Amino acid sequence: MKLAYLFLAAIVVCSACSDKTRKAPNGFEMTVIRDGEGAVGESGKFLVMSMMYKDDKDSAWFDTQKLQRPGVIIIPDTSTLKTEKGMESIFRVLKKGDSVTFKVQAKSLFEDTWHSQVPPNVKPESFLTFNIGVTDIVDREGVTRLQEKLQAEEYERNLKLQTAQLGIDTVAIDNYLKSKNIDAIKTKEGLRYVITQSGSGDFPTVQNTIKANYKGMLMADGSVFQEGPLEYPLSGLIAGWQIGFQKLQRGGKATFYIPSSLGYGVTGSPPVIPSNANLVFEVELVDFK
Repeated sequence: MKLAYLFLAAIVVCSACSDKTRKAPNGFEMTVIRDGEGAVGESGKFLVMSMMYKDDKDSAWFDTQKLQRPGVIIIPDTSTLKTEKGMESIFRVLKKGDSVTFKVQAKSLFEDTWHSQVPPNVKPESFLTFNIGVTDIVDREGVTRLQEKLQAEEYERNLKLQTAQLGIDTVAIDNYLKSKNIDAIKTKEGLRYVITQSGSGDFPTVQNTIKANYKGMLMADGSVFQEGPLEYPLSGLIAGWQIGFQKLQRGGKATFYIPSSLGYGVTGSPPVIPSNANLVFEVELVDFK
C-alpha cells in the first residue's frame, strides 16, 4: 500500500498519557504516547491525523501543523494485508485520540512504503522518526463535510490576508501617484485609473470578449513585463482588468494602477511578476463582442 494523503486543514495536539508499544498486523511496532478510545478504524474509513517526521539530524521533512493541512488516509481493505511491509500496516491499528511515535529506516520508507528509490542525498541505513496524532475517524461523507468546512476556513483566512495586503498596497499606490502628481479615479475595489483618451459607444461587461492593446509594468521599478495585442474573454482576466475595462468605451485608452490583490496576488506570476506586486497597465480598448 503506497501512502496517499489528502491534505486538508486542522491541528491535532497530543499529550503524553501512556508509554507502551502496539504492533501492526505485519509486526511493525510503534510507541503509544497517548492511548485513544474505542475501536481501531474499519476498512474503508478515513483517518484524520496530524503528522510530523524528521531525520536523524532532527530536520523536519514534513509537518502538517506548519502546513495547517493534516493528512487524511483511507484504511485499506484486507486484500493487501499479506504484502504490506514496514510501516504500511500501522494505519489498521490506530484509534481516535491515539498519539504514536515510531522510527523507520529510510530504505524501508522509500522502497516499501513510497515504492521509490532512495534519493542520493539520503543514507539508506538512516532512520526517520514519525509522530502521528489521530484526531478523528470518518466515513467518505465525513471527509466531504470536513473538506467543505476547512475550505471555508481557508477562504476566510485568505480574505483576511488579502484585506491586510490591500491596505499595504493602497498606501504604496497613493504614494506613487502623489510622487508623480497623478490624479486618478479610485474604485470601491481599490483600482485606480486615469482615462487618457475617451472612447465612444457602449461599455463592455465581464460577459464580453475584449480586443485590446496593452503594456504591463511593475510599479516598483517601471520595468515592462509584457505588452502586445490581446483578444480574450474579460471574465478570464485578472480582477483589475475586469473592473477597469468596464470603465472604457471602444477606442478608449487608460492607465490602470492595480493593487496586487486585484492582480496576481501572493503567488505572483513567476518569473516576471513577483509576489504581492502592484502593477501599472497602459491599455486601449479596441473592440469587444
